[in-house]
Amino acid sequence: MRALRALLVRVHGLFSQSRRDRDFAEELEAHLQAHVDDGLRAGMSPVQARRAALLKLGAVEPLKEDHRDRRGLPMVETLLSDLRHAQRSLRRNPGSTAVAALSLALGIGVNLTLFTAVDSLLLQRPTVRDSARLVGVEPGSGDEFSYANFRDLENSGIFADVVGSNVTRLNLRSGDDVEVVMGLIVTANFFQTLGVTTRLGRIFTASEAAPERDPRLAVLSHAFWMRRFQGDISLLGKSIDLNGERFLVLGVLPQNHHAVTAFISPDLYVPVSEALAPNMNSREGGLGVSVLARLRENGTIAQAQAAVTAFGQELERIYPGPNEGLGRPAKVFSMQGTHLRGAPPGMFLFGGLLAGLCGLVLLIACANVAGLLLARAAVRQRELAVRVALGASRGRLIQSLLTESLLLALLGAGTGLLLALRLAPALSVVSLPGLAPVQIDLQPDFNLYAYGVVLALLTGLICGILPALRATGPDAGAEIQGAGRGSTGRLRMRNVFVVGQVAASAALLVVSSLFLRSLVHQATADAGFDVEHGLVAQFRLEPNRYSKERTILFAQQVVDRLMTIPGARAAAVASIVPFSGDTMATRLQLEVEGKPVTGGQRTFLNHVGPDYFKTLAIPLLRGREFQTGDRTGSPLVAIVNQAFANEYFPDGDALGRHVGYRGQPPLEIVGIVKDAKYGVGNGNAQTVLYVPWAQLPAAATEARPLVVHLRLEGTPAAALQSVRRAITELDKAVAVVVNTLEKATSFDLSVRRAGSVLLGMLGGLGLLLAMIGLYGVMSYAVASRTTEFGIRLALGATSRQLLVAVLADGVRLVVIGVALGIALSLMASPPLAAFLAGLSPADPLAFGGTALILLLVGACASYLPARRATQIDPMAALRRE
Repeated sequence: MRALRALLVRVHGLFSQSRRDRDFAEELEAHLQAHVDDGLRAGMSPVQARRAALLKLGAVEPLKEDHRDRRGLPMVETLLSDLRHAQRSLRRNPGSTAVAALSLALGIGVNLTLFTAVDSLLLQRPTVRDSARLVGVEPGSGDEFSYANFRDLENSGIFADVVGSNVTRLNLRSGDDVEVVMGLIVTANFFQTLGVTTRLGRIFTASEAAPERDPRLAVLSHAFWMRRFQGDISLLGKSIDLNGERFLVLGVLPQNHHAVTAFISPDLYVPVSEALAPNMNSREGGLGVSVLARLRENGTIAQAQAAVTAFGQELERIYPGPNEGLGRPAKVFSMQGTHLRGAPPGMFLFGGLLAGLCGLVLLIACANVAGLLLARAAVRQRELAVRVALGASRGRLIQSLLTESLLLALLGAGTGLLLALRLAPALSVVSLPGLAPVQIDLQPDFNLYAYGVVLALLTGLICGILPALRATGPDAGAEIQGAGRGSTGRLRMRNVFVVGQVAASAALLVVSSLFLRSLVHQATADAGFDVEHGLVAQFRLEPNRYSKERTILFAQQVVDRLMTIPGARAAAVASIVPFSGDTMATRLQLEVEGKPVTGGQRTFLNHVGPDYFKTLAIPLLRGREFQTGDRTGSPLVAIVNQAFANEYFPDGDALGRHVGYRGQPPLEIVGIVKDAKYGVGNGNAQTVLYVPWAQLPAAATEARPLVVHLRLEGTPAAALQSVRRAITELDKAVAVVVNTLEKATSFDLSVRRAGSVLLGMLGGLGLLLAMIGLYGVMSYAVASRTTEFGIRLALGATSRQLLVAVLADGVRLVVIGVALGIALSLMASPPLAAFLAGLSPADPLAFGGTALILLLVGACASYLPARRATQIDPMAALRRE
């Protein structure tokens, strides 16, 4: 015990230079004596008790297993001791602990939120049985089979089981109210083959849902049942009105059911019937279905693909007209591929961009916390030196410091998880104009917690490893000789962290600025048609009540009725609303004057009626508009825009020439109109092909809503109710959606606005973390140079000179970081061109604005530490030295 007391006396003497050191020595002595007393009470000898006490305090390493005293401490006790020591250390510095934990919480929180969305959309597999053998099947001619071809495929014996589905919108009536709901028309064996069960009620069986029985059955999704019917159990066994027919509700699917449609969440499931698709058995213009199939035992995807290709070739030989192209190589892909089919264009690219930016935010937070840990290591340099003097190895010290950083990371991860769970409800349903709502299940699950733990561990290692290595370097023992040595090296490392933070923030701000600039550019660009004076009415006519001829007649009646509204100047029908998110656009295989031609860009296709161009105020350059005589049985005609004429007829006039598409007979070009935009592009003029709406095949009138444009004098919003009333007076069963043309064409702007807000929030978060990091490093620099500043003031330096010097140091770090970040952004920005709607990825305003913002923020973050340097008392600083 004498040796122990002598050691404590020496320790006390080493820490007698300041009040803080004396307090620490007293605390260390008290803890050591308490642990020794515990050991003595446990029956240990004095030597064993001292060894155990030093081990608990981390002053020595545990003995190897073969030399350890049987009554010594196990490794678990060492880890628990490190945790207790880390907890005390964090509690002694509540301010820096709170800043570090909050920084990590923000960085980890945005990553956990992103993970929940990715987990819901991409990692959650559809709820099916035996998914390993389930595959998606696409014919060589496209992504759907006609229902007649599906029946042939079902009977071909290529697969063990085959099911089909078709996403459609249905009119749900309740009294005088009509609501459009998202339905999934499925084949009779759909639920039984996929092994889907219900939470309440039951599914419909293949026998009772057979098409020849003309079934009227429905199974509801849990979300729709809760939203529309408030979870009313009595609904089971009752009927609901869909498209004017009574459908019996059999059951409700489980809450955690994941649909095979992946990115679209059906409200209800109904079997194939003539009530929903009167011409379903037609091979041309009939019901189209997406196909899932289960491979036979020991069957392979390659074998199935070859068999489906041969099957398509045979169908094309027997029915050459409606099955043109069916003999091309088919596609058969695994369930994983099926699950990811149907993703919106650019979703994966934008998702990758978002993940990268969220990763940058987390790295900024890690750099921030690493800088704080470096500063704390400098404050604790005497403590670490004493532990080295007492026999602690470098590995033991690193373990202790990493335990502290891991505990801090777990604290940040827990707070970040709470933040992610708070954000989840706001992101559970994503709904954009013109599209069905996408249900995103952001409920916490094992994947989220596992990812959070892994992220916390990695974050703790990233934050703590460099500070731990730096604090326990070869010169750590020399720190006992005096404070301040090594502070220059720590400050240099913190400067590197700050430069990295600013560079990452510059990249975040550049991307968000580009999206914001693109949004402004898109909002102010000329669309090529009159947006301010237009109204748009959209509704779906039930196919079991409206044949093609009756649909054309009803559309003309709607146009005539709308023209009686006061202020109406022109009205016309169409199939597409520009910028609504609903487009028919592809790189068409065109036949120009009988020769196949593939255009260099996507061609937009729109079916429009007479006076369409007059209604939207699109100038007619040459030729004529469509007339009422351009209908079924009349010569096929088309109108093209100027960009189309330049693309496909560069050497002559397009008027009077002929063009065909998708195997359609040649159409004579009877008019050329001025270019008008239909969707987001790369800034170049978009090619558009217009064909008469009355020459549509029957399937097109069923697949899309009927669109009626109306141009008025004055404010169009005042006529919304008049338009809705005029249409419902013709048919009260029609669910009409009426909007101003400005609102109806806002889909692309809505997507861009949402993306800009999201990226702007990430950019602002990165900027905030970088500002905190810069403020911290400048504060640490001022504190570590207190003596230097005091001497300079004593020798005659002015406060202004010190202020400028410290500000210059901070701005210098910002300039280096900005230059590095902008250079990296210039190299990484070209892939963003697809999202920027004609704006250059190297937009000077975005890059220049980012640099200016960072310089201003950097100067502000450096000002307070710089001002603190000017308030140093020279005598107090010299007395401290």
